[in-house]
Amino acid sequence: MLTNSAASHKLLYQTEATRPAAFVTGMGLMIEAFEERLTQLQPGDSFDFTLQASEAFGERDEELVRPVPRKVFEINGKFDEENIFPGAEVPLMNSEGDHFMGTIAKITDTEVTVDLNNPLAGKALQFTGILHENREATLQEIEQTAKILSGECGGCGGCGSCGDGGCESGCGGCGK
Repeated sequence: MLTNSAASHKLLYQTEATRPAAFVTGMGLMIEAFEERLTQLQPGDSFDFTLQASEAFGERDEELVRPVPRKVFEINGKFDEENIFPGAEVPLMNSEGDHFMGTIAKITDTEVTVDLNNPLAGKALQFTGILHENREATLQEIEQTAKILSGECGGCGGCGSCGDGGCESGCGGCGK
């Protein structure tokens, strides 16, 4: 278990010293090469490394940029201009009911082009920080991570995104 690791991801986010990133390794939450590098460190060790695209989110795949009929994005017969615009990251669902994210690339009178590549595909990622703790995960931490992976909890980790009353699912991710 890696917890309280103050990792900075220059392209995506930067954690604060008072709110370091924490995650359970081996459960598919983080990039495998990122986990491999951090699990070799001892508490107090600094790190500064770059993962190439092939080690992170892979190369861009132009076959994942697809046109979708504009009517798919209509609500009550009206195109959803508030949420569907170039650059918007939107939740999508396929015919099998699988959920995933896509980025709106282009909108015409008849179709919306959706990019299903991860926004960081094709990019090298640099990570810097200090590892604060590396220990075995508790059963509660493993259960919480499983709830996040199953979609039972949004996994806010105490950020408050579940609302002032805590997690609506009661999973405890907010610590409430």
